[in-house]
Amino acid sequence: MVTVESKLIASDNAGAITFKCIKVFGGYKRRYARLGEVVGSIAVTRRVYDINMDKKILAKKVKKKRKQKSKKIKPNIRPYLTLLVATKKSTNRKDGSYIKFDENRVLTFSEPTKFGPAGKSTMIPNFLGTRVFGPICKEIRSTKWLNEKYRSIIQKSKGVI
Repeated sequence: MVTVESKLIASDNAGAITFKCIKVFGGYKRRYARLGEVVGSIAVTRRVYDINMDKKILAKKVKKKRKQKSKKIKPNIRPYLTLLVATKKSTNRKDGSYIKFDENRVLTFSEPTKFGPAGKSTMIPNFLGTRVFGPICKEIRSTKWLNEKYRSIIQKSKGVI
């Protein structure tokens, strides 16, 4: 389970290593987020790159501080949407087994546009990275609406645990 101020590690190449959770979406005064849920977070540290690395491979889309266009809303920093792929807290499965990871891993998204990827009218967040590192939980694939929403990301991952 992830709460506010939790440390999250990026599992894609969007441009940040660590995030800090600032908001758990999905209810009034909600405290905890579980696997497959979206969390609002801010990039804490940026990746350090060598000069000799190929710039085409790197995706530097995540900024440390992303400003809000409207000055009425405070604080003036927009969070990134992040999808929880792995959590330290053990999760119970339907077959009676438990799954637990070493760290809290997330995938980075931007806010959904009016028309999502490929011109679809559904409000699907835009994935910022080009690659996914490590496996993705079976809970994300088994849930019907999550599978439809994040099908392209599930296909990019190395495997499903």
